[in-house]
Amino acid sequence: MRAHNLLTLIARALVGALALGAMAACAPSTALQIRHADYVFALAPQRAQSVYVTGSDGSSLAVDVYLPAQTSGGGVPTIVVSSRYGRRGEVSAHFPNEWTAQGYALVVFDSVGSGVSTGVRESELSDTEIADVGVISRWATAQAWSNGAIVLMGLSYSADTADLGTTLGEPAIRAALIRSAESDPYRHLFFPGGVANAMMRDLWGAAVAGKDRSVTCLADAAACVGMDHIAPVDGDASYAAARAALREHLANARLDIDLLGITFADDPLPGRRQSLADLGTAARGDALRASSIPIQIWGSWLDAGTAKSALERYMLAPNVEVLITSASHGAYAGADPFLSQPLQPTPTVVRQFEILRDFADRALAASPPQSKVRYAVLGADVWRQTEVWPPVGVAPHRFYLNEASSLQAAADAAEAVLSYPVDFSVTTGKSNRWSANVGVIPDYSRWPEQNASLLRFTTAPFTEDFELAGAMRIELTMRSTHEDGAVFAYLALQRPDGELIYLTEGMLRLLHRRATIEAGSLQRTFRRADVEPMIPGEMARVSFDAFPVAARIGAGDRLVLLIAGADHDTFARYPNSGDPIWTFDVGGDDASFIDLPMRPWVGGAAYETQGP
Repeated sequence: MRAHNLLTLIARALVGALALGAMAACAPSTALQIRHADYVFALAPQRAQSVYVTGSDGSSLAVDVYLPAQTSGGGVPTIVVSSRYGRRGEVSAHFPNEWTAQGYALVVFDSVGSGVSTGVRESELSDTEIADVGVISRWATAQAWSNGAIVLMGLSYSADTADLGTTLGEPAIRAALIRSAESDPYRHLFFPGGVANAMMRDLWGAAVAGKDRSVTCLADAAACVGMDHIAPVDGDASYAAARAALREHLANARLDIDLLGITFADDPLPGRRQSLADLGTAARGDALRASSIPIQIWGSWLDAGTAKSALERYMLAPNVEVLITSASHGAYAGADPFLSQPLQPTPTVVRQFEILRDFADRALAASPPQSKVRYAVLGADVWRQTEVWPPVGVAPHRFYLNEASSLQAAADAAEAVLSYPVDFSVTTGKSNRWSANVGVIPDYSRWPEQNASLLRFTTAPFTEDFELAGAMRIELTMRSTHEDGAVFAYLALQRPDGELIYLTEGMLRLLHRRATIEAGSLQRTFRRADVEPMIPGEMARVSFDAFPVAARIGAGDRLVLLIAGADHDTFARYPNSGDPIWTFDVGGDDASFIDLPMRPWVGGAAYETQGP
């Protein structure tokens, strides 16, 4: 498969062609453009078998098996992938040729209620779906070609199921390879800062609902041919069993509809006891620590909340190796905002597989790697390694907002305020970090010139080089004319020639403003019991963290804070009516400020690598 077909692969593997079709259908003339790196995906190898296996709730799970050329001499280890989007269409994203060439079997199965597996999906990432990871792992170890060792693997949604599979306590599961996952679906993807990601909710929800039901295939068996997410098992050439499964899928829950009723992290999904936040590994810390399975987890500074997810996952349990790139979702293309598109990812896709295989080999050899974080530094072509996060030497550097739209080391002594009428037309566009989940390569090259109504605060030029590494803290003293709203804070780097380069962002829905500080860390529950709307006309402290990032700040560069009250192409509007006016305290004892985690730039072989 040549690179010009990679868009199709990404769309199918991550959210399906329907999501991109829906996006194209609703997009205006400024529709997003999707680009990709020049990587060649070969067709998957010949399947050894395709069968139904009985799942944990009695459903029939469609399973494809790919085997290496030689399986004798004690059997081979097995990579297991649970597919949400159709196992046959997704398999190429999981290196089937490479794994089998290296002596691994690969087992990919349609999760319950998806593809051509039977059953009804009561929710995403359900207990049944995760229990089935254990069922298929046990089934694989019972096959003649297995040596009894399982490595779970996934990309995006299948990475979430793989990560959750490590909590099952299955003795055969020896390691997991997690790529582009969100360990807390509420905080890292669908409600970052408590703000509803309406774009992801609507496009992803509609996409998977359409794929689950595939009504054209239901109406006519001939229409099933060529739908790679409708892949019949051996002996079902007529698609009879596949279409019977689709009829059961008509009763599947729809996340896009369910999330319309969600505001708080502990709001139960309709008709169920669990909340959205309960579905991720972040809610299962005890089980993760008890398993101690070696895990390699990949994220990106530019891919939704995957870097934050990876770093939080690192803190939850031992034997975790983290790699944070500057690439797209799935790391198929580079996305460093300091560079022009198109970009090859670093590491290359070929090198990525080598890293995955090396980790699996070492884990199965009972030689788990040391827990560590390896991360790319934006704008530097540098990788660093650390065992703690933030890295040693990083400390908060405080910058106060002032009336002259500057960021400075000391607050102005005189009391001062700035007013901002919220502009709901403001947007980061259709190629931002949040659209990465639907196959778009993040590209901020035209941002934020179109958004002149953002508040801007700028530092003086830096006189020496620094490394920014961690999460910006935003501390605003503000009032509003309304009880609700959503504050968006963006950090950008301004070159001496005036070019503005996106670095990161954070957001907070104002009714979630209640927070505590524990050991220097900002804690917020997003639970219904902790709701605290703004009191119109009254000043309040609003504190939140941006998503973490690592970037080089060069001498002569400036940092710019931009504040907005909307990102209309991606997030829901708050409040849903009215025209709020915000007022910020930018002087005196209660002046607003930001804390930037930085350390002086240090280079050289002892501090830098050329990539993992």
